[in-house]
Amino acid sequence: MQILIVGGVAGGAACAARLRRLDENAKITIIEKGPYVSFANCGLPYFLSDVIADRDNLFVADKKLFEKRFNINVLDNTTVTSINRNNKYVNLQDKEKTFTLNYDVLILSPGSNAIVPPFASGIDGVFTLRTVPDVDAIKARIKSRNAKKVLVVGGGFIGLECAENLNHIGIEVTLAEGAPQVLPPFDFEMAQFVHQELKAHGVRLKLNSPITGISHDGDILKAEFKDGTFLFDAIILAIGGRPNSVLAKEAGLSLNDREFIKVNDFMQTSDPNIYALGDAVEINDPLLGGKTSIALAGPANKQARVLCSHLAKNRLNKDLQVFPYKGAMGASIVKVFGIEAASVGLNERSLKGKVDCDAVWLHPNQHAGYYPNAAQCHLKVIYDKKSFKLLGAQAVGSEAAKRIEIMSAYLSKNGSIDDLAYHEQVYAPPFSSARDGINYAGCILENIRDGLVKTARFDELNTRFKDAIFIDVRTPDEFKQRHIPGFINLPLDSLRQNLNTLNKDKEIVITCAVGIRGYNACRILNAYGFKTYNLSGGVLTYFTANFKA
Repeated sequence: MQILIVGGVAGGAACAARLRRLDENAKITIIEKGPYVSFANCGLPYFLSDVIADRDNLFVADKKLFEKRFNINVLDNTTVTSINRNNKYVNLQDKEKTFTLNYDVLILSPGSNAIVPPFASGIDGVFTLRTVPDVDAIKARIKSRNAKKVLVVGGGFIGLECAENLNHIGIEVTLAEGAPQVLPPFDFEMAQFVHQELKAHGVRLKLNSPITGISHDGDILKAEFKDGTFLFDAIILAIGGRPNSVLAKEAGLSLNDREFIKVNDFMQTSDPNIYALGDAVEINDPLLGGKTSIALAGPANKQARVLCSHLAKNRLNKDLQVFPYKGAMGASIVKVFGIEAASVGLNERSLKGKVDCDAVWLHPNQHAGYYPNAAQCHLKVIYDKKSFKLLGAQAVGSEAAKRIEIMSAYLSKNGSIDDLAYHEQVYAPPFSSARDGINYAGCILENIRDGLVKTARFDELNTRFKDAIFIDVRTPDEFKQRHIPGFINLPLDSLRQNLNTLNKDKEIVITCAVGIRGYNACRILNAYGFKTYNLSGGVLTYFTANFKA
């Protein structure tokens, strides 16, 4: 059995190693266009600042290890130029020659290509960050030019990680993003916590600022934006990627309208002798049905396991139980200086026009408030307003990863809001609270479902609730520090004594710091016949959403 694997990073390398563990006799060859296989591309930004100090640590495995430990042939610096499906061979080009290799099974793990606008192509000092040679070139530029100012274009994961790590080594970083926010998987008001963290650490943030041109001014790079031209020593483009599916397209494999390779639940393409996985494939959307694409290493590795099990059972006669790949929800995380930003599932922006959804916001501490160094983990949970089905979650702050890991587990198993309310977490004061933020989220949603409270959103105050009475139930001192315009102060502890000052014919929106006292105030007023709404997430959510980045 001759198995060729095109692409030796993440999915491709995982397939090669697992297939060898499943079968000692198959002839397995990895074909990699670059000089390295199985390197930690997710770690590249941290090598910029020497957080990862040893370059060798970027290599999970190398050519020699694959050949000696796994008896796998590795052709590096070799490009597959075409696939002949009828005769089952590929044409290849290395540094010296062209040649062909036959296959019984072909696995495509081509990844994605960095997006480079035409005006930026081929300009010295403009980089993308996808490979080890890329990071070597960036570090060389910074050292040779004694770089002081660097522009990072793109506010996704790679862009944020580059911005932070360049900041760590004393470079003045400008982060430019064409959209109104960084981190596309997040909704705007949650991304605002990240905007605040970036600015607090001196990163110059340019939102709603698509780059329109790049040129040289001697050794300096000129970057053009709608508000002017700015000078930099280097520019890193981190504006996303496109599926590297040209080879599959030219071979006549089925692609979707966005040029992603179509595969079945076992990662087979439209040709049963050709599998595909990773950034370049279309996969199932487990939350809404239909199809999606996820360019993350975690899903690629899970796809590799499904693919190899199916191949081994059906082509290598191995007695394995094979599970279909169910798809991915995009669970992801990024570290931004002192905080974590994590998400899973769908955001409100992507759900618009598809599902009648709503959300709750809350701001619990990551562990018991009385234990030292308690810090907030800001949570948003999105749900279907009719069925209360969980659709997605976002967390920013301290130990966001922990909360989104829990949410991801429940989302993947179609868990309910009641599951969140009664989730049993490990508890001791240094690690959590007796009722964790996840429990609070479930309790809030149960209260809404059961009619115990109605909620208002930060973005509805001037529209849906423009004629309502606005009451802030915090203490007078808290109210003086800052309050939402239009709100009057009526502290919670004096609420019952002031019932006669309120109009029962009007809706009342109540707020506090984060929503807990607001809920108590709603329950009191509801008992006396008032129509109340608790401002979800309280004053903190409102002012974060309205932060001027």
